[in-house]
Amino acid sequence: MKIRLVLLTAVTLSLLGCGKSAIHFMREGGPVADAPKVEQTASLHKVWRRGLGAGYRNSNFLLTPSIQDGRIYAAEPRGRIFALDAQTGKVIWKHDLDQPLAAGMGAGQNRAVVATREGEVVALDAERGEIQWRQKMGTEILARPVLTDQRVLLRSGDGQVIGADLNSGDIVWRVRRSVPALTVRGLSAPLVIDNVALIGFASGRLSGIDIGSGAELWSARIFRAKGSNEVNRLVDIDADPYRMGERLVIAGFQAKISALSLKTRRIDWESDHSTLRPLSSVGEILLVTTDDGSVRGFDAVSGAGVWSQSALLGRGVSGPYGLGETGLAVVGDYKGILYLIDAQTGGLVGRKKGSGGAVLGIFGAGAAGQFITLSENGSLTAWSVAN
Repeated sequence: MKIRLVLLTAVTLSLLGCGKSAIHFMREGGPVADAPKVEQTASLHKVWRRGLGAGYRNSNFLLTPSIQDGRIYAAEPRGRIFALDAQTGKVIWKHDLDQPLAAGMGAGQNRAVVATREGEVVALDAERGEIQWRQKMGTEILARPVLTDQRVLLRSGDGQVIGADLNSGDIVWRVRRSVPALTVRGLSAPLVIDNVALIGFASGRLSGIDIGSGAELWSARIFRAKGSNEVNRLVDIDADPYRMGERLVIAGFQAKISALSLKTRRIDWESDHSTLRPLSSVGEILLVTTDDGSVRGFDAVSGAGVWSQSALLGRGVSGPYGLGETGLAVVGDYKGILYLIDAQTGGLVGRKKGSGGAVLGIFGAGAAGQFITLSENGSLTAWSVAN
């Protein structure tokens, strides 16, 4: 019998939230650090805020917003889907499926796609919000759908990768992989490069799958399980593979951070840190919130550690988001506080308290120096940075 753990950050984490199963408020073990005081040389300004609905206090399914052509496509766990103007937060359309959702949002090719907790995938017209098709996949979809010119790429909790027709939802191909008896609940989304979907599996392997046919073109073992019991042998690739130039950065739970050459498909470097959180970068600095709760910067060419910021240990810090030309990165904590970090030094240079509770994720807003946060109460907030 397969055993699935409901986790996002570690196997032995403490709950800080009110909900009985709200995994998003878990933090690292040990005492919680006080929110550090910051000598502010950069400031954050709220641009707009939009409540989506019920929020995440009792939900184990994080629905990632998607930004396309000046619109934000977002959903909340109980089934409401929104298209928002990225600059103003104004609702362009909304649709209530009246069904709990497990995965979303995927957007592109004039489609917005979500998956229900019953394994049904629903595609809506991105312009008007009208349902285009619904298709039952026969399995639980856990990762954000990824849309290409012809396919909707889906990942299930039982090890399947599914290629569905973009226009009809019909299943074109399935790739099945065995799942270890114990895994972290959650899956990385496919990364598409040159018509090949790069998929990280719970076994620690990375595969390249042809989008058109579903043929597995290659497979490489990135991480090897170690330890004497199933918990210690977890090496799930749950952070989305992250491209930096001609390298693909892959992170595994209880494993390492590895940089794979896209030309040779060989490992250029490895670092003995792990994470389940999203990766980001500013220039040649790779940004990681590691499983011990520290935020770190690595040289993307050599893998050498450049800096480590430990002032936020125990505060349930989100994955970092790099703010490009500003030279800054941002993270958020379980109290809703945002911190600006100098990407070259790791120093804290700005702090702002947001509303809505724990910061669950930080995403691009389509403009330089701007980003969006998703909070535990289900709200999206757009922010801008001023140096």
